[in-house]
Amino acid sequence: MSQSDKRAVHAVHTLLIQRFPKAFPEDYDAIRPLKRDIHADLIKRLPEVDHTLLRRALANHTGRDGYLLALVHGRGDRRYDLDGRPVGTVTPEEREEAQKRLDASTRRGQAKAARVREHREREEKRKKQREIERRNREAKAARRAEHARVQQEIAARKAALIAQGITPESRSERKRRLAREAAERAARRHQGPRPAQGQGPAPGRPAGDASQRPAPRPPWDQPEPAQRFERPTERVERPARAPERAEPAPDRPAPQVEFRKKRRVVPPPDER
Repeated sequence: MSQSDKRAVHAVHTLLIQRFPKAFPEDYDAIRPLKRDIHADLIKRLPEVDHTLLRRALANHTGRDGYLLALVHGRGDRRYDLDGRPVGTVTPEEREEAQKRLDASTRRGQAKAARVREHREREEKRKKQREIERRNREAKAARRAEHARVQQEIAARKAALIAQGITPESRSERKRRLAREAAERAARRHQGPRPAQGQGPAPGRPAGDASQRPAPRPPWDQPEPAQRFERPTERVERPARAPERAEPAPDRPAPQVEFRKKRRVVPPPDER
């Protein structure tokens, strides 16, 4: 149903409340069960109103939870016409059907409330997320502005140094230069001192031996002199070693030892 149709049905329902206040009370708690086939009476009493709009307005009124509660928990079991006169009764089957419709309407209302609650929770989360994103964008813009300001200051200091004739050096370049100088010093320390220019080989030694002789080690790389031990000049006499095994006397013959071979007993074939 479009919005224009809803507005038209609402206008017809307002007209019913004004023309028939006893059948269509404005108070929600004063709603009472209506006469069966009351739609025909409405067409007779309101011929100028569209019948389809009357039917929709009546369906909206009888489908409200207040009307269903009037059918289930109403005082007595009477029905009323457009003028408020009692006409007919409410049967137990109609009360049971109204209770089922009321339960279904309650479940629909609970489901709708749950959807509305979930929608609000999602909207709250989205609102918080948008707020966080906005703060992050502002912080990022502030960091960019600060970085640009620092770069401008660095460029200004470099320009001032260049104007003074000083070549500026960055931190990374300074680190590389210091590492390169340290490597050069280590290489010179391992190579040792170089011989002075014009100094030839030592006298009494051929010139070809100087190229084959290894370069002398620096004083900090010289090995420590080994400690010398002097041997004692006095000779120490060692005691004579006792014989490990005593030899038998020549006048006593050695005893004769008889060796017997151990025989192997083989069982007969039937016992295996």
